[in-house]
Amino acid sequence: MTRLRLLGYPVSNYVNIVRAALLEKGLPHEFVVTRASQDPAFRALSPLGKIPVLETGEGPLTETVAILDYLDDNYPDNPLRPEGAFARARARQIINILQLYVETQVRQLFPGVFMGGSNQPATVAAVRVMLDRSAAALGRLLAPAPFLLGDRPGQADLFAWYNLDIADRVTRTVYGTSIVAEIGGLAPWWSAMEARESTRIVIADFLDSFEAYLAGHGAAYRLDEARKSLSHA
Repeated sequence: MTRLRLLGYPVSNYVNIVRAALLEKGLPHEFVVTRASQDPAFRALSPLGKIPVLETGEGPLTETVAILDYLDDNYPDNPLRPEGAFARARARQIINILQLYVETQVRQLFPGVFMGGSNQPATVAAVRVMLDRSAAALGRLLAPAPFLLGDRPGQADLFAWYNLDIADRVTRTVYGTSIVAEIGGLAPWWSAMEARESTRIVIADFLDSFEAYLAGHGAAYRLDEARKSLSHA
């Protein structure tokens, strides 16, 4: 088996999704802490200079959805995609909502939460409107039993957990509310995901790197909050 190398920074939720996928699939790999860069040498691996990058025996890959599909196509054991066209489409529907209407939205608030900057009131209000819509949509779509689309975590679970984790940190700080609680019905699933060995490994590294990141940016977000185990109704 070709040894895989994952390049990325542990603070990135998308890097952490790929790393968790590698762990869930039991694939031997090397994790190399790497920051995004516009350096020409890095752009040879990642055309946009973004992370994560997965180095394979066939060349480098970027974009988290593409990487996860490659892992299932090339290493079919312990699949992360459900069986059947409809279930796979439903998983991609969930992933798209999480990426476009949750994570991309809260990312607009990162400056005032994680980066020592400020957020404009108009941005805070506009993000809240979209989060209300996406939380309601996810509340209709997500019915864990015990995981989102099966009896073990899949792509949708990994995208949901790591994107909702960072989104929840933002909404608690900016709005004083938990987006996970607003979606509703996720407490048992959240606890099951939090207890996964892959989650424990990835989040331990996330918190260690997050500490340095927050300190370096003079962030409003407090590390003691980051280290609390999130509990949701």
